[in-house]
Amino acid sequence: MSALRGPSHARCGILSHDLALNESPMLPPPPPVLLILGTDAAGKDYVAEFLIRRWRAAGHRVEKRAGGFAAPAADARSSSERKGRWGRFQERAFLELFPLLRPLLPAVARLLLARDRRRFRPSAIPLVVVSHTALRLLALILGQHREGWAVLANRPALESTLRALPPLGTRVLVLDITHATRRRRIAARIRSGTADPFDNYMLADPDRSEHIERCLVEIATRYLKAALIENDDLDDAALERELERALGRQARLPSP
Repeated sequence: MSALRGPSHARCGILSHDLALNESPMLPPPPPVLLILGTDAAGKDYVAEFLIRRWRAAGHRVEKRAGGFAAPAADARSSSERKGRWGRFQERAFLELFPLLRPLLPAVARLLLARDRRRFRPSAIPLVVVSHTALRLLALILGQHREGWAVLANRPALESTLRALPPLGTRVLVLDITHATRRRRIAARIRSGTADPFDNYMLADPDRSEHIERCLVEIATRYLKAALIENDDLDDAALERELERALGRQARLPSP
């Protein structure tokens, strides 16, 4: 009798364990919109796919988008994998022209932010938005200034656009990593052939890359009420705890 019960009991135990993993009781249900921000190699796509898998396993419908609130649905590939040769060519061209374009780019960033907000329409299912092109552009611009994000104090129209960006019900996460983590992850991308020009740009100058990242973190936390996650060497259990902490907070606070 015990010989018969043993395997059955073991299978039940495994099933219960799998159900516990699928239900992810630590994570709250998905918000209407979740925006995940971070610089190159911060782990945005990994975190997004981690959440999407957990939520879908628990029975929630979720759509992934990349680059903006009004962007089309994206697949499970990382942003580097989706770019292809044409995308990498565009990045190289932009970085080469960046010094010449810099005076115009704050206005361009504001137009892109306003355009994305204007084009967004509420979705019938929760959205997970991975990165935001205009916010990353703004962080790149501010990262060239010694004052960093504080430069925004001289641009009240841009500040207003930032505060008005998130659709109603949006939660924002911003991922922060050390340069050592960034260097290790980009080195792995180089070995696998998936590194892009922005990876190399961030790898080339540690002080500059840290300053750009700090600008993005400050934009996200000060203007978008983002929750910060230090995403260096978290295993899945630690990542889930951090996500529960961040997403379990009250709904996004009103802007001051």
